[in-house]
Amino acid sequence: MPHHRADARADGTWLVLTGATGAVGQAVSARWRHAGGRVLGVSRTAGAGGGDEGVVADLRSPWAAAGRVKAAVASRPVGALVHAAGVVYADQALRTTPDEWDQTLAVNLTAAFALARTLAPILTSPQGVVLVGSIDADFAPREGPDAAYGAAKAGLLGLARHLAVEWGPAGTRVNVVLPGPMTTGMGVSVAHAAAGAAGAADRRWTTAEEVAAAVMFLLTAGGVTGQALRVDHGWQLGY
Repeated sequence: MPHHRADARADGTWLVLTGATGAVGQAVSARWRHAGGRVLGVSRTAGAGGGDEGVVADLRSPWAAAGRVKAAVASRPVGALVHAAGVVYADQALRTTPDEWDQTLAVNLTAAFALARTLAPILTSPQGVVLVGSIDADFAPREGPDAAYGAAKAGLLGLARHLAVEWGPAGTRVNVVLPGPMTTGMGVSVAHAAAGAAGAADRRWTTAEEVAAAVMFLLTAGGVTGQALRVDHGWQLGY
């Protein structure tokens, strides 16, 4: 595809990718493989999600999942991690159960830390770490279930900044992508996404391909670390 031509080369380098079977995960996988890299997809069910190999790991138990991933990578030259997995429950704050809160933070936030902490010491020629967040890290929609989800995604911003500073001397860059309203993934209804898109400057939804392009940029762009890149079509620029 023409838009792949601008992607930097990743020859022989493995990418560990969570949420590999989702729309964003598959788009990221396609770009990384087109650039010459290989993908180890992490998901709760069997299958590599379009990658080269897959490992079954339940991110609701993030530390156990990180152990499974470490065993799966073995001696492969791993140079990048993309945490694109996420979960959201259809409950607002007063109806959010303790279990929903725990699972939301486990998958969206704790798993990101567990995997990054596990893989950082073995990264070779580091391409970087990219955490897929959400504009819910910065905004609280008037409609929709976002108390736990928003808290988890906001946590990714702080996590990325701290890891970028701590791991920068070793050459590892850590960044976050903040997608705008999308019609794909995690049970988002078309009506809800359409309402969100109405707040975009060009009245468009964010696509998985647009998010993947931003992920690839952050993985391969030297000098960019500890940053949050919004891919939201100028959401809420106007009022």
